[in-house]
Amino acid sequence: MSLTKEQTQHLYHKLLDMQKELSGEKKETESMTEEVGELSNGVDNHMADHGTLVTDRMTDQTVREIDRELLEEINHALQKMKDGTYGVCEKTGQDIPYERLEAVPYARMTVEAQADMEDELDAPSFEREFHEQVKDLSNKETVDQKSSQTYEILDREQDSK
Repeated sequence: MSLTKEQTQHLYHKLLDMQKELSGEKKETESMTEEVGELSNGVDNHMADHGTLVTDRMTDQTVREIDRELLEEINHALQKMKDGTYGVCEKTGQDIPYERLEAVPYARMTVEAQADMEDELDAPSFEREFHEQVKDLSNKETVDQKSSQTYEILDREQDSK
């Protein structure tokens, strides 16, 4: 079922509002040297002050990167509207339900196709091994026993030294 003209118009305006909000003027933060300079002028500086400053800076950069990526997705959706391909799953070619587009107007795929794609992007092997080790440690049968996978790995590492 294709989107109605009213639904498309509603989603178009929703995308424009999101685009305007993300493209609006952002508060420019002080440069790192200015912020550090303020801290270094004081007598009672604490390392935590510098740590907080760095953490705040990293948080700001992360938020800006997420906003930039979201803006790219919104622009892509607006381009698809111009091309007449908006609301069509990029993976399956099926119509994306209006309810999904209402929730995520820049969605490129149906929920099912998105889930399939995320399943295909399997976790890296080190991450999978980590989860197995954590699961192994929480297994009541292996707690306090040297038969767990984690103990085996630690024993191998000690033997190699």
